[in-house]
Amino acid sequence: MAIERGSIVIHHYCPHTFNAGDHFVIRSIRLHLRKFLPEAVFVPKASAFNRGWGQPVRLTGKNLEYSNRYADAVVIGGSDQYNNWSLRIRKEEIVRLIPPLYLIGMGISSKRLGEPPHLEKRSYLEDIRVTHEVARKISVRDEPTKAFLESAGVRDVMVTGCPAMHLFDGDFAYRPGGVLALTFPFPVVRKNRPEIFATLLDIIRHFLRSAPEWGLKPVVVCHDDRDVHVAQDAFPEAAIFFSNYVDEVIDFYRSASLVLGSRLHATILVSGMGVPFVNINLDARGQGFSETFGLSHWNMSIDEPDLIPRLSERVEKIVQNDLSEFARFVRLRRKYRKIFLDFMRDVADDIRSVLPQPENHA
Repeated sequence: MAIERGSIVIHHYCPHTFNAGDHFVIRSIRLHLRKFLPEAVFVPKASAFNRGWGQPVRLTGKNLEYSNRYADAVVIGGSDQYNNWSLRIRKEEIVRLIPPLYLIGMGISSKRLGEPPHLEKRSYLEDIRVTHEVARKISVRDEPTKAFLESAGVRDVMVTGCPAMHLFDGDFAYRPGGVLALTFPFPVVRKNRPEIFATLLDIIRHFLRSAPEWGLKPVVVCHDDRDVHVAQDAFPEAAIFFSNYVDEVIDFYRSASLVLGSRLHATILVSGMGVPFVNINLDARGQGFSETFGLSHWNMSIDEPDLIPRLSERVEKIVQNDLSEFARFVRLRRKYRKIFLDFMRDVADDIRSVLPQPENHA
C-alpha cells in the first residue's frame, strides 16, 4: 500500500557547476518527478569534484551515512556520469545504502570520436555494475549508453533520451531575422584538444561573418563562466551571451532562430523547443544523440571533410524554411518523451511503495 505523507525528501546527487547544460538536466528531472510526486523536496548533493561545493562529495563516506539517515529516496541524475565513473561510487559502500536508489538520464562520454567510453580503471566497471544492481530503476539518454551498461552486465536499462530534451515539446519553426546562436566550445576541449578548439573557433569566426548574409544576428553563447573571457579575447567585436541563471539561458535559446555548435546540451535543449539546430559531434555524447534520434546524416562530426561548407549548406536549408530534416526526429522525440514520462511516473510510484510505514503513536 502506497504511503501518503506531506513531504518526501529526495537526495539528488548531481553536478554543481555554472555549466548551463548541467542545469537543464537537473531542472527536467525535478520538474517531471514533481509532476508525479508533488510531495518531493529535493536536497542537492554534489556528485563529483565540481566547482562550488567542497567536501564531502558523491554518494560515499559521510554522504552515504547522511542519506541513510535522512533521505526517503536517492536520485542520481546528471550528464556524463559514466565518464571515468565521475561518481566514484564504490561497490563495497553502495550495498550499504538504505533508501531506494534511482539513476536517471545518465550517459557515456569518450575522449574522441569513435573511441570507447572513457574509464581509466577497469575496476570502475565492477563499481558501476554493483551500483546499478542496487538501483531500483535505471534510465539512460541514448542507445550506446545502454549497450555500454549491458556489456558491463547491467540489465533492465530504459532509454529515455536526455531529460533536458523533455523540458519542452515544441513543433519546429524557423523565425527569420533573429539570432544565430553559436555555442562556444567546452573548456575541456580548450585544455586537452587544442587542434579541435582551433577548428571550432574557425567555424565560429566564419559564421560571425556570414550570418548577416542570411539576415541573422550572430551571438557567441558561453555555457560556462570560464569561457567568457576566452570568447571575448577570441572575438572582441562579437556579441556574447552568458548567464548563471538558467531561466535566462532558456529564454535566450527559446528566442533564437537557430543554434549551431558543439555544446550538446544546447542542441538537446532546443531540440525539445523546436528551434532548428546543427550539432558538431566531438565524442560519444554527440554521436549517441545523433544515432539514437536519427540525426547521423544531419549533425556533423568534427573530423569530416569540408566541414564549414557543409555546415553552411545546412544553415541555408533552415534559412529557406526547409525543416524536413526534423520531421522524423520529432516523431522519435515524442515517442521517447512518452517513455520518459512513463519512467518518471514509475519512479514516483516506486518511491511511494517503499516508504516505511509511519509509526503509530496511539
